[in-house]
Formats: sequence, C-alpha cells, structure tokens
Amino acid sequence: MLRSFLAMNPDPHISALVEALSGTASGAPALDTLRQILDAMPVKVGLLDRERRHIYANRAYLEMMGATLDRALGSTIGDLLGPEVQRSTTSLVKRALNGEVAGSEGWMTQADGQQRYILRVHAPHRTPDGAIAGYFVIIQDMTERRQVQDDLFRLAYYDPVTGLANRLMLLKHMADYRNMGEPFTLVIMDIDRFADIRTSLGQAFANELLDDLAHRLGAHGAAFDLIARVSDHAFALLVAGPCDRPVVERSLDELSGVVRSARSSSGGTVFLSASIGVAVAMPSHERPEDVLRDAEIATGRAREQGGGRQSWFDPAMHAHVVEQVRMENDLRGALQRGTDLWVAYQPIVEMVTGGLAGFEALVRWNHPERGNIPPGVFIPIAESTGLVVSLGTWVLREACRQIALWQDHREPGSAPLFMSVNLSTRQLSDPNFVEVVREVLRETGVEPSWLKLELTESAVMDKAEQSIRLLQDLRALGIKLSIDDFGTGYSSLSYLHKLPIDSLKVDRSFVSAMHQSEENRAIVRIIMDLARLLGFDVIAEGIETSADANLLRALACDYGQGYHFARPLPPEEAGKLVGGELPWQAPR
Repeated sequence: MLRSFLAMNPDPHISALVEALSGTASGAPALDTLRQILDAMPVKVGLLDRERRHIYANRAYLEMMGATLDRALGSTIGDLLGPEVQRSTTSLVKRALNGEVAGSEGWMTQADGQQRYILRVHAPHRTPDGAIAGYFVIIQDMTERRQVQDDLFRLAYYDPVTGLANRLMLLKHMADYRNMGEPFTLVIMDIDRFADIRTSLGQAFANELLDDLAHRLGAHGAAFDLIARVSDHAFALLVAGPCDRPVVERSLDELSGVVRSARSSSGGTVFLSASIGVAVAMPSHERPEDVLRDAEIATGRAREQGGGRQSWFDPAMHAHVVEQVRMENDLRGALQRGTDLWVAYQPIVEMVTGGLAGFEALVRWNHPERGNIPPGVFIPIAESTGLVVSLGTWVLREACRQIALWQDHREPGSAPLFMSVNLSTRQLSDPNFVEVVREVLRETGVEPSWLKLELTESAVMDKAEQSIRLLQDLRALGIKLSIDDFGTGYSSLSYLHKLPIDSLKVDRSFVSAMHQSEENRAIVRIIMDLARLLGFDVIAEGIETSADANLLRALACDYGQGYHFARPLPPEEAGKLVGGELPWQAPR
C-alpha cells in the first residue's frame, strides 16, 4: 500500500517525509525520532495531501479513525468516517490549502460510535520551496473539559432540585429579549406557606413537591417561553411578545389549579396556593433586574392581600416599597441610637373602685424629619423585617424600668401596679425569649408579678402546642399573661383552658357595639362568664364614654382602659396618676 502510494506521489520531499513518518527506512534518524514522539502523544496528528488523502497519521489519530496505518494511507476522512464528516471539514481544508491556519471545535462521532468533543486545527504543509503540498490535521480531545464546562453551566444556570432554569438564566433570557427589542412579560408565582410545609413535613417532602410542581408547570405552561425557579419557593414564567392581559390571566388561572394539584412522589398531598405577581417590561426598565424586582413587588402585594391571588405591578407599588425600605432603615437606626423612640403609658383602671391598677406600655416613634409616625405604620414593618424582636425587647426593658420607679410613688397601702407589655408573634418564636425576660427582670429589679405580657389569640393559636410550652416557661418566672383582642381571632376552647393565662382582654370592637343591640351586649357578657368560669379576670379596652364604663361595671368587668379614663400618656404625665391624681374620679 505504501509503495503504491509513493508511486503516485513522485515528489522527493513528500516521499522522504512519508518514508520517515511511516517508519520506512530513510536514513533520517531525526525524522524517525519525530515519528516515535508523535506516536507517544495523545494529540491526534494526521498529514493529508491536496486531494485530501492521508499521507501519515500517528497512533492516537488512527485509534480515533478505527484504522491501521496501511488502511489509512491513501484514503480520505470520508472513506474512514463517512461522507458527512468529510463535508463538515471542507471549509477548513480550503483555508489550510490557501495558506491559513484554521480551527474549529465541536462534537464528532468516532469510528467506534462514541461522541467526542474535539478541538481541530488545519494547518498548511509546505515543501522547502514554500509550496503547499497538503495540510496537517491536529485534533485534541476536549470531551472531559467540555463535560466539566457543561456541569459548571448547569450549576450556574439550572436549579438542581427541579432541573428548571434558575434566576441567572432568567436574567440572561430577559437581557437577550431587551437586546433584540423583543417585548416580554414576567410572572412570579410564589408558593404560599411553603416555609411552614418544609418545617412541618421535612425538606425531602418539600423537594418532592417542588419537583412535581416543576413537571406540572412544564406540561401546562405552553403559553410561557421559559419557566425558572428563582427562589426557595418561587417560580418565574416568561412570556415573549406584546402583553395580552386576558390571555395571560387565563393561563395563570390554569396554573393556579396546577399548583393546587401538586403532590409528592410518594403520593402525599398538601393544599397549595400561590401568590402571583406580574410585571410588563417597559422602556423605563433599565435592566432585566428591574423587571424582576417589579414582578416580585407585585407578588408581595398579592401575598399581603391574603395569598392565592394575582396582582399586576403599577409604579405606586414600587414607591410604597421604597418608602417601606427607607422607614425600615430609619427604624433600625433609631433602635441602634436609642433615640426617637419612646414609650407611652395608658392607665388600666379597676372598674369598681376607679383606682389605678396599672398601665399598658405602647411604643411611639417621633421621627426627626417626619414627626410622629403612627404605630399602625411602623409596627407592621418591624414585624415583617424581624426588627420587632429587638423593638419588643427595648419596650420591655423601658416599661420594666418605669414600673420599678413608679412602685415607690404609689399611694400608701395600695396594691402594686402592674405593667402590660404587648408580645409579638416573632417574639413567641424566639427560642431565647424566656431568657431575655429573665434578664430584663433581673436588670431592672422588677418583681415578676408586676409584669403582664399580652399576646393576641391568633399568635397563640397559630402554633398552639409550642405557644403553651413557652407560656408555661414564662409563667414559671412568676409573670402574668393575658390574651389581647379576645374574640377577634380563632380561639379554640379545647386550648383556651390549657393556656396558663391570667386575663382576657375584650376587644374594643365589642365594647363600642354594646349599646347597639342586646345581642352585642350578650357577646360581652358571654366572654366575661367564660373568663370567670376559667378563672381569668377581664380587661375591657376602648372605653370611650361613661355609658360604656357603667355598662361594663354592671356586667362585673374587672378592669378597663380607654379615652374615657385617659389617652396613652408620656412618662411624666402618667407619673402624676401614680401619685393619686386620677381625673376620671373627679365629678364630671
């Protein structure tokens, strides 16, 4: 085979190279050494003439081709691997024969059928006089590197639990749409209560739900160009083209049903709903992140409205969020500095005697630029951000310090005053809260029986068993406990008698409605009868008039508070009440 090939190529330079590289005795030891070196290399090297026939190939090249040297010599790549491979390299061959060094990379099927990712270089082979007699093919197997790159790409751009695109891939798609001038709409679907599901049923169950939900969304999401998982429990759905709101809303209604039908791979089901936010890409959006931000803001609004619903973004939402963030930062700064925040004290009155029984501590914020900010504005911000834990501890410490000072100034022979302090849901969940209370009592010198913590029934019943254990630990310290706003939540009588509490506080909505009908008065009477049956005393809040006070006395209410007696007062004015100056006892 070799001799017949040499007979077809009388060029003495090519003949010498062929003899040297193919192992034929040539009297040229340097070339023979070069051949041995090439055979030892993993890089695949082939030499072809101008007719694309092989003149030489090293061992690695021949293994890729599945051929011996004798078979390869004089044959083309098409003869060895098929005409498609031959056609795919035509442009590279032309460039090499024109004197260029040309390269490419991509997948190639070897003779054994394996797919390998290769880097291929075609370079001209010149004779000593500079003429191009053929070309070299140098191939490096890059499969392992490509697999590593693919793995890194998947890690960077795809979610490992669901296999969906992730947040980075979503942003990349949105950037591509913007660069092409393509309009698009972004939908965020956030699974409601997912953190509770994961906590109660475990991460494995939660992952199974997410995986099932991802498959269901993919099967029903034909209207969407990309579905991505963008957070622990939120999915993004991208719609290219001008926004057709009715069509998008119909698709979202269908997908809400998909969310409700999700189940684990083991067949376990829980009721799922989703808060859905939608944002349409606008020229005012400078970056893809801005569209994502607005969709997430709209999702937050849907969640605030109770979840399980849709909300479309409008600019007022962004302004509201910016204001919330600014107020959060200001509140955080006020806590750190210990300024601008102060505690007001509303007296709690013994209904039969009209004497002062204690106070309720109510936090106030005097912003240096905005003036007095209502608690109904900043308390929800503190709750949502977790600042309420630090804020609550600060109020507790201030209130305890104040009641310790006032005990020495009360009327001789009178019972010790108590201080009521509101307890938030977040504080109930704080595993260190009992220790915080113990430390505050020690630090301020307050007798535990002087302190009464008020909890809403919704906060207690949300995690009843956990709350009962916490309340028992607090009660063991010797402090008193009260259920605030009783009747407005969802108390269960099966739990109510188990709670280690001292008081029920009748919500102001019942007090204000007492004069409207006998039925409303009966509600207040039933609450008081229930409290007496369970051994609790009753505090009525929102007493506005003497008629309210008289009716509550007739119903044997124990304590009351409201504007009829006094508004929440600064410490200096509240201190005057401790000394016996009780304006509600004066003739009116």
